[in-house]
Amino acid sequence: MSWTDLGAQFCFVLGFGVLFALAFVPPAPVGKPFYRMMAGTAALSLAVGASLPPLAETRAWSDHDLVYGWVSTAAALSCMRQPLGKSWWIGLGLALAAAGCATSLTVPVGVLQATALTTGAVAGAVGLAMVLGHWYLTVPKLKVEHLIRLNKVCKWCMVASLLMVALTCVAYKGEIIAADARPLFGPWGWFFLGTRLTVGLIIPFVFAWMVDGSLKLGNTRSATGILYASTVLVLIGAAISISLQQSYGVPL
Repeated sequence: MSWTDLGAQFCFVLGFGVLFALAFVPPAPVGKPFYRMMAGTAALSLAVGASLPPLAETRAWSDHDLVYGWVSTAAALSCMRQPLGKSWWIGLGLALAAAGCATSLTVPVGVLQATALTTGAVAGAVGLAMVLGHWYLTVPKLKVEHLIRLNKVCKWCMVASLLMVALTCVAYKGEIIAADARPLFGPWGWFFLGTRLTVGLIIPFVFAWMVDGSLKLGNTRSATGILYASTVLVLIGAAISISLQQSYGVPL
C-alpha cells in the first residue's frame, strides 16, 4: 500500500473510533460545544482520509472507500449538536456505518476488518474519555458516573483489540511468514509487535484500571491526566499497527 492509502486508513480508523465512543456519551449533560468539537474532529479526520489519495493523484475520487468516507463526513457534521431525539441517533448511526465501511474497504475481508475497527475503537474511546475528563472543569457538577461508563468502554475495546490481534497472527501466520519483510516472529518483528501491544494496549489497560481507582475517589483531574498519557500511547500503538500492515500486509 502507498503512504497515501495508509494515511487514509489511519484517518478512517480514528474517525470511526471517535464516532463509536460518542455513542456512549449520552445522557451526559455536557452541552452542545462538546458534541460540536468531537463530531467535528471525527468529520475532519474522515474528510482528510477521503481527500488524501485523490489529492496525491494515486486514486480516483469515486473509489468506494473514499465515497463512504465523504458520506460519513457529512453524517458526522449532522451530529454537531446535542442529541435531542431520533434524528441525532440516525445521523450518528449513518456516520458510524459509513466510517466502518470506509475502514473495512481498506483491508481484506474477514478478521482483518474487525482488527482494524477495534484498533480505531480503542483510539477513539480513550481520546474521547480524555476530552470528557477535561469537561469536568467546564461542568463541575457533572456526575462522575459518565466518565466511569466511558472508561469501561475503553477497557472492553482494549480487550477486544488484543484478542483480534492475536487471532490475526494465528489466522494469517502463513501470509505473515511469507511477507517480503523482516520475519514478524523474529527478533525485530517481535520488537515492533511487542511495542505495538505493550504501548498501544497493555499499558493503556493498566492506566484504565488506575483511572477506575481515581474515579472511585471522585478525583476526575487525576483520571484525566492518566487518560491524557493513555491517549498518547494508544495513538502511537495505532500508528505502529499501520506500519506493521505496510510490512506484513495485515493490520496488527
